[in-house]
Amino acid sequence: MTAAVKDAASARRQQLAAQLLRGEEVMVTQQGAIRPINERGDSEVAITVPQGKLAAPSLYWYERDPELFQAELEAMNHFFPQFRPDRLPDGRMSWLGSLASGIPGSARLWHLQLVYDHDHPHGDDYGGSISVFPIEPDLAALRDQLDEPIPHTLRHEASGELSICTVAADSFKHGRNHSSTAASALAWASKWIAAFELWMLGDLSTAQFAGHRI
Repeated sequence: MTAAVKDAASARRQQLAAQLLRGEEVMVTQQGAIRPINERGDSEVAITVPQGKLAAPSLYWYERDPELFQAELEAMNHFFPQFRPDRLPDGRMSWLGSLASGIPGSARLWHLQLVYDHDHPHGDDYGGSISVFPIEPDLAALRDQLDEPIPHTLRHEASGELSICTVAADSFKHGRNHSSTAASALAWASKWIAAFELWMLGDLSTAQFAGHRI
């Protein structure tokens, strides 16, 4: 192959690459060759691919379902405006903020992070597809101090962190028309925090806290 032929082939590839990147209208021959629309022969059978870009399925639920993402933003901004959205290095969406239970005798401030699973919404696990991690206080450190398990917590194998078990899997709503929001997960977490603090103050027994009536 001569240098001139190589240069022509390279120029052709660059032309096609640019057209594909721009999502321009092209035609596809019976053999599957991609050609600019203006190169169709009079007797050539080819189908036209209209202007547009290839669909690229997103790993992230908030890009796949922008309406659901907007609903999440509105719910959190309405009910818990002190929480701010944050994106983790692996692309997962999360919220950061603080809560105080207001339980008399407890002045603890809970700094929390809510993390969505990549495939939110689903109800496959306890807590559904939104995990609530206390940043401060550290549940693992508290468990070591107490020398006993803390009821209604989940250990995440990958990180070893403990999260608050907010809701049973079958109670986490997930579907086309409605799903549990981060706001609802945070409301369940607030209920857990109140129960935990009452347990620490001696107003709830371990059996009561560990039971499923709370």
